Amino acid sequence: MKTMSYADVAYKVLLEAQDTKMMHYKEITNRAYAEGLVESDDIIVAGNIASAINSDIRRLNSTEQVSRFVSYGKGLYGLSQNEPTGILKDIKEKNAHVKNQLLESLLHMPPFKFEELIGEVLRQLGFENIIVTQKSGDGGIDVMGELVVAGAIKNNICVQVKRWRNNVQRGSISELRGSLRPHQTGLFITTSDFSKSAVLEAKDPYKAPISLINGRELVEMLCDFGIGVVSRDVKVFDIDKNCDFTRLVSDEMKLEGDGTMEIFARYKGKIHYAAYVSPTKIIYEDVIYQSPSAAGTKVQNGLPVNGWKFWKYIDPNDGKIYPIDILRK
Repeated sequence: MKTMSYADVAYKVLLEAQDTKMMHYKEITNRAYAEGLVESDDIIVAGNIASAINSDIRRLNSTEQVSRFVSYGKGLYGLSQNEPTGILKDIKEKNAHVKNQLLESLLHMPPFKFEELIGEVLRQLGFENIIVTQKSGDGGIDVMGELVVAGAIKNNICVQVKRWRNNVQRGSISELRGSLRPHQTGLFITTSDFSKSAVLEAKDPYKAPISLINGRELVEMLCDFGIGVVSRDVKVFDIDKNCDFTRLVSDEMKLEGDGTMEIFARYKGKIHYAAYVSPTKIIYEDVIYQSPSAAGTKVQNGLPVNGWKFWKYIDPNDGKIYPIDILRK
């Protein structure tokens, strides 16, 4: 029997999930049942878990508090504590805002320009022989193309596009299917989304297949292809917790003696230090080796290695790390 609230059950499952940061509520239910947290994994329990999560989100968000849960749409949920913070959060929010702006721009495009845009998206997806039909009004095929598989199999795709704010209903899917000829496949693209009945109609296994792309998916494609947006590369640095700064960063690079320099190498997560005296004299663990490769082979327990690439040093002029191969050039 259930001893936890459905919301607590969902939180526990999501918290313990190491393989994903988001999960469908049915999968949450399946895992909860496997752990003995709920009495069943049937549709009723799954619906109760989804309702509990949604209720938690609505209740806390209405009071300007942060819910434990995040909804990603289409029955997918995650934990707010796993959401990015700081600069990564700012980047995510910025991108989401730009995507909303891009979607709004699509809604204000002239109909034929929008159809041409869809043609370009299809080209980016690998379609060939694309034709924008230039037919006016609803109900007709707007774009046609061929998707070639393995260089031999050609799939004739007929596309209908809708710049709508309201969800596409079942009748529109049936209308597209009725326009198809034998051996043609339908693709419906909209700036909105599809009703549940429309999705079921498109997936009917006994009828000609219809693929669906909603507004969110279309915007993601435009961003991936760089259509309507520009991207900037951002470098985000973090501290390497495995780096021993007390040894690597030294004010004095040279050891006692003329021309002797401290060198180091990483092997199996450990840093090994040696002294570079000359190309034929490397001191490692108080033993003199006649080449960097010989000393490196000792570090690797007999495995041969190019010592000139294996050993590194820190240049006192710029503080950067270089392979000792530079020392002999």
